[in-house]
Amino acid sequence: MSPLRFSQWHAGCLSAWAASVALPAQAQFDTFGGDPSTNAFIRIPSDTDDWTRHFRLGALVGLNIGANFTSRGSFSPAGNPYSNGYVSPDATGDKTYTANWGYNDASQVNGSTLTMNGVNNYSANFNSHTSGGAFPGLDMAYGGNLWYWKHARVGWELGFGWLPIDITSSQTMMSLVSQSAYNYNTGGIVVPAAPYTGAANGNGPLIPLNPANPPTPLPPSHDPLTGNYELNVDLYTVRLGPSFYWDLSERFGMSLGAGPAVGLVDGYFKYNEIIQTATGPVQNAGQINGTDVTFGGYVNAALMYHLVANGDLYLGAQYMPMENVTISGGGRSGQLNLNGQVYLSVGINWPF
Repeated sequence: MSPLRFSQWHAGCLSAWAASVALPAQAQFDTFGGDPSTNAFIRIPSDTDDWTRHFRLGALVGLNIGANFTSRGSFSPAGNPYSNGYVSPDATGDKTYTANWGYNDASQVNGSTLTMNGVNNYSANFNSHTSGGAFPGLDMAYGGNLWYWKHARVGWELGFGWLPIDITSSQTMMSLVSQSAYNYNTGGIVVPAAPYTGAANGNGPLIPLNPANPPTPLPPSHDPLTGNYELNVDLYTVRLGPSFYWDLSERFGMSLGAGPAVGLVDGYFKYNEIIQTATGPVQNAGQINGTDVTFGGYVNAALMYHLVANGDLYLGAQYMPMENVTISGGGRSGQLNLNGQVYLSVGINWPF
């Protein structure tokens, strides 16, 4: 016996529907197999004319997903490490001397010695929780029915979801900063008056690329640190479990499902930190890539609206708690919180 679904429309009705003209359709109100007087599961015959399989495709919105950001530890600027100047190679390729240097204040010059201050590390306790809002994605599912149970059908469903997630956080905190002094021997050059910015093309007075002696530790200082953090990942989920389907009326049906789920998280954690010292700012930025697998489960429900004999609109909701995933390195971490995620989806369902 066939389920409660619309009969095939005639050619004129199909043309009108394609032109977005809504016309009423004649419903076929036949009940499908099963026996409401027993609790037994009745195997669906292989030659049944019921539509026992389906494929769903729709848009997905992920909710209740957040992130925890932590930062503490070393400070290793990838570019200029100094707060009151810089010393960098120039365009000549000389590995000993450079014209590409500069400094901020006259107090840094003492005879033939030019002193730069550099940040070594800091001590702070930054731990923030950020809610991510709503994230759009993609939802797909394929399944089939195996048994009748009363007036319901019982089967299975395999689902796939893709959700791009981007969560950011920014905060300013006080930190205990460790600095050192780096001395450069200016030799016989006349040091230009401060503030001075040298030429990257190699024209100008030269100083050594490397300090003249090991750095001298300076007293620790309490300075503000502004950190900008970003967790940018793609979440791929696969779920598999039993499903239950009812035709509620000529136009509406409902499905339920539950089972285990597995997720793959792939992306990066990015940070950009600036310490504002007494002699100037020092910036430290970096990116940590990561991939991890997470496990959990799901419970979902979907309401179908029968448009035509083999086409439904569906509206679905899904709860899929999973283990949290962390991307970390160098004392910094971004944790993706997946233990309460909720999905809403809408799209097209094709029974066949």
